[in-house]
Amino acid sequence: MNILLVQDHLRSGGAARAAGRWAGLLRSGGHRVTQAAGDEAGPDAVLVTGKPPRGIARLREWCQRVRPFREGLLKSEFSKLLHEAPWDLIWFHNLAGGQKWGWGEEMIGMARAHAPVLWTLHDMWALGEGSESYWEEGSVVESGRGQGAGPLGSEVQGCEGGKVNRGGSRAERVCREGGKYPVTLAAPSKWLAALTKKTTGQECIFLPNPIDLKIFSPGDRRQARRKLGLPEEGLLVLAGAESLQDRRKGFDLLEDAWSRPRPPDTTLVLFGRHGQNKSGQIHLGSLQEESGLVAAYQAADLYVHPARQENAPCTIQESLACGTPVLAFGVGGIPEMIRPGGNGLLAEKVDGSALADDLGKALRDPRQLEAMRAGCRQLAEKDYRPDVLLEKFQRLGSGFSQQ
Repeated sequence: MNILLVQDHLRSGGAARAAGRWAGLLRSGGHRVTQAAGDEAGPDAVLVTGKPPRGIARLREWCQRVRPFREGLLKSEFSKLLHEAPWDLIWFHNLAGGQKWGWGEEMIGMARAHAPVLWTLHDMWALGEGSESYWEEGSVVESGRGQGAGPLGSEVQGCEGGKVNRGGSRAERVCREGGKYPVTLAAPSKWLAALTKKTTGQECIFLPNPIDLKIFSPGDRRQARRKLGLPEEGLLVLAGAESLQDRRKGFDLLEDAWSRPRPPDTTLVLFGRHGQNKSGQIHLGSLQEESGLVAAYQAADLYVHPARQENAPCTIQESLACGTPVLAFGVGGIPEMIRPGGNGLLAEKVDGSALADDLGKALRDPRQLEAMRAGCRQLAEKDYRPDVLLEKFQRLGSGFSQQ
């Protein structure tokens, strides 16, 4: 198949990493894949619209409010790309992160005039109207079914910032719009796939993200610590995200938990933007290369994912593949990834106190953490085998090739 894979960021963030891994897996399976990104180009990726680098240039553009210009540029550049080749499939990953430079669900309407579309939902943005990517699930109501006005009727409701609004969500509108080719929705967690069907009435395929189990694998802990300049003795707790200031990722809760009494000789190791070294904490910066990420997971005794809201985080997947147990809140799709006592722990209450309690229990029993390492790798090999996921895509792709 000749596949156009569209993603707002080429490398930055979990959705971009997942998209890139799918691109690599598909190429290994003999498919031709062209990636189209909004922030940078690469060996097999083209730049669509682009954005200024962080700093004065981006601030200036934001202040000048050049979004209409960006939207016009996007329409022109994306249209040219769509006409460049006879695409067999156009696969959209994240779109929300490109909104500031003109990206949006309108791109899917353009694409379906050229080929079947697959749209992977990496968060809840497609289920709402506003800019929020997540909201509390309890505020999402099941779509009402009215009479007429398409398969879902006129009473379909969407959400904006957690508030219910009339008019339908992005996913509903895109799927109901007429087009030469259909749109298929997918999600990397059963939780979001089920929530999408519940709130929109549209079918949503469960399609987990792949991971290279040869790259992300267990290794010598002391050697990994030496590589990163980390303490060779004591317990290391790892945590990270694209931005440590993103409230959804919950690093304020981790900071609260870490400030409470804990076993001695423990160090918190962080990676991601906007971090800093503190007493008892080491900041590794942004780990863009997979070799650095692998070393960080291999070096740690426990990975903590303190997110308040989440789908199917790549970091949990990566940690498990490297044999490192995970402590996280039981939100979103995370309970699908963690078997309490087998490959990690789930804190039921989302607050710093509950996280501190579970963190303290885990660190006071390092033998339990050690015993779970084998279970981490076993689950990764069972749930994320690249050959199995490629075969699942091949079955899905055979349906696209017949359209």
